Order: sequence, then structure tokens, then C-alpha cells
Amino acid sequence: MPIGLRGGALSLHILRAFLRLGSPRRLQATFVWLLDVTRTIRRRRAEPRLTVAVDVNSFYEPLTGVGWYLHQLLVHLAERDDLRLRLYGQSLVDEDAGAPQPVVEFPQGATIERIVYQAPDGLVVPPWRAHQVLRRLAPLLLAADGNDVLFAPNYLFPPLFRFARGARVATIHDLSVRKVPWAVRPDSAAALRERLERTLLEANLLLTPSEAVRRELIAAGVSPDRVQAIHHGTGLLTTASLGPPPRTPPRYALHVGTVEPRKNVSTLLAAWRRLRARRISPPPLVLCGAFGWKSAEIQQEIAAAEREGWVVHLGYVGAQELTALYQGAELVALPSFYEGFGLPAVEAMRAGAPLVASDIPVLREVAGEAALYAPPDQPELWADSIAALLTDQELRQALCRKGLDRAALFDWGRAAAETARAFRSAAGSP
Repeated sequence: MPIGLRGGALSLHILRAFLRLGSPRRLQATFVWLLDVTRTIRRRRAEPRLTVAVDVNSFYEPLTGVGWYLHQLLVHLAERDDLRLRLYGQSLVDEDAGAPQPVVEFPQGATIERIVYQAPDGLVVPPWRAHQVLRRLAPLLLAADGNDVLFAPNYLFPPLFRFARGARVATIHDLSVRKVPWAVRPDSAAALRERLERTLLEANLLLTPSEAVRRELIAAGVSPDRVQAIHHGTGLLTTASLGPPPRTPPRYALHVGTVEPRKNVSTLLAAWRRLRARRISPPPLVLCGAFGWKSAEIQQEIAAAEREGWVVHLGYVGAQELTALYQGAELVALPSFYEGFGLPAVEAMRAGAPLVASDIPVLREVAGEAALYAPPDQPELWADSIAALLTDQELRQALCRKGLDRAALFDWGRAAAETARAFRSAAGSP
């Protein structure tokens, strides 16, 4: 049923409720509440600053790269005096604990306003019914706020934005669904491809985390003046460390990332077997990241290597433990077939760990001369690069120095400022 008809049916339901339950006290409370909602919307529409509707759905699941990206942008934009950032979550209704709840705290600041509605008790309809009406009318309520910009930080504009008329800005983190379709879940690839096409058509401006992804979008037919590359800042590292997880060996090399086809852990395992066959005695390989899609086969390889004593799979670890892991690693390996940016590369450089990375454009862009490179499908060349780092102390020290200098180029404050300018440009605001 179209939303207009649904809204009409709900309005009729409310009218009937007025007639049935409309005691003077309830009628007055309902009138006051509706008046307050109307005044709030009018206040939002009168905001003199540039207003940006931000989709914060990524805060309702464990914080991954996209969630961290959005969180850092909001933190570094939170006190600007030229923006009003309005956060729209999975629902505009502030309900009880049974409703979906964010897994991280929303950033706070003079710029930030979280948009929620709460129906009090004592109206002509019970709160659950008022909340039902609010949920159905949520896209219209968002449109009524009159935001200048609609920001989708995770590829796709949510259904909540469908009636709003602001300039549309979306971040396209990578094009894995096109570049490495075999590494994307089949049950989501078709829907993602369709919705991504819609974003590419609808967006006034597309942001990418790298020039590599920007070039991929242009090659796909997007006009260059609609795509802007803005590098991320640093990753999940903290200034304080709790020390590494209990199972961490004294010496180790490190891989950080979900164990899934795109991350290419199998090439790393194959390289380690070659190193062991050469009697180089590489340190154990620590894998930090949960098992992802299509990982059954690689899980068996990892289990066999753990039994042999040269692999430790830690799974997901928190930011402080991850900081300690980077700081203690003899080297960090990033063998991905494809990345949109490659935060582990920045994290490794910032922590002073030497880096071996896949020879793909985006990692060359991020790490520059601060890493050794090997093709992602060549385990023998990976073994050569790792052996060079393990046996050449001067090379290790040189890469660490270059890495620290390179990591200083990636800053969330700069990324946030460039994003703010992109919002203004999309809205046609000086």
C-alpha cells in the first residue's frame, strides 16, 4: 500500500480514537504533543547552518571499518559552527529496551543533533500505537526537516531518505561487487549491485576513500566531477595499550582482517610453508580477525597450521589489544586481492611495524615507499619479501622510518574538514 494511503488509514484510525477515547485531558495532551512536534520541525527548517541528514545505521552493529569511518567523521565535525549534523537511525522512535539499540555511543557536540520522537502516555491512543504511526510516517517526518544534504556513509541511501529533497552525498568504500564479484556473498551481491547502481545515478556527489576507487568509478562511467577522493585517517589504534591477548607468542608476524576470500589469507599460509621449507624459521603467524563468508576451507588450513604450531588465530580483538599487537609485530602482512583503502596498512605504519602488502594500486597509493610489495597470487614472491624483512635489519629500520612519516599524512581532522567542504559543494553553498 502506498505510504499516502497508509498514512490516511492511520489518520482515520487516530480520528476514531479521538472520538472513542477523547476525554478532555487526553485531547489536550495530544494537541500539546502534536503542537510540540510541529514546532520542532519548524525550528529545524529555520536552522541557518548547512544541515546534513546522516544515516547512522552502521552504529547498530559491531563497529567495522564503515562504522569507524562514520564515527571518526562525526567526532571531528562535532564542534564546527557552520554545520548541523542530524543523526537518523534505524527508527525515529525512541522506544524501550526492546527496540534496536546502537552498539556505540553517538558522538556529542554543538553540531550534532540526534533525531528521535517519543510519544508520551496519556494521549488519545496508547504509546505503542502512536509509535506505530511515527514509524510509518518516518520518511515524511525526515523530509519535513528540510535538510540541505543527505549523507549515506555506507554506499546506499536508506529507505528513510526516499522523500527528502536535499543534495545526495554517498561514500563508496570500494567496488568489490564489480571488481571481485567471486568474493561477495551471492545472496547479497545481486541486491547490492542493483542498489549501488541506484546510488550512482541518484547521488549528486560520490566520496571515495582513495584515488584508486575514484578511478574505478570514473572507468565505470561516472563523471569525474561527481567523484571526490578523501583519504581516511588512522584506524583503531589507541594511545593506551592493555598488552597483547594471552595467546600471543613472544615473536610473531601479524595479519589483521576478516578471514574471507578477498583478504587472501591462503596466500599468506602458502608463503609461510615455503619459508619453513627454506629453514628460515619465520616467527609464528598471528591472524587477528573473525571468520567471514566462505571460510570453511581456509578454516581447515588454519586449524592444521595451529596444530603444527606456526599459526595462532585470535579472532576479533579490541582496539587496545590490537594496538599492542601492531606494536609488537616483527612485520605486518596485507595480502588482499582487493581493498578500497586498507586501514591495516596505515595502522601498521603508525605503529612502527614493517609492512609487506599486495601489489595493487590502492595499497601503493596508501603505503608508497614504506612497504615491500608482492603480487597477491604469488606465494613464492611473498616468501621472498617476508624473508628479506626477517633477515635485513637495515631494510626493516628504513621501512619503519618511512612508515611513520607516511602515516602522519592520514588524519581524521583533515578528512572531516574535506568532507565538510564536500557537503557545502554538493549543496551549492559557499
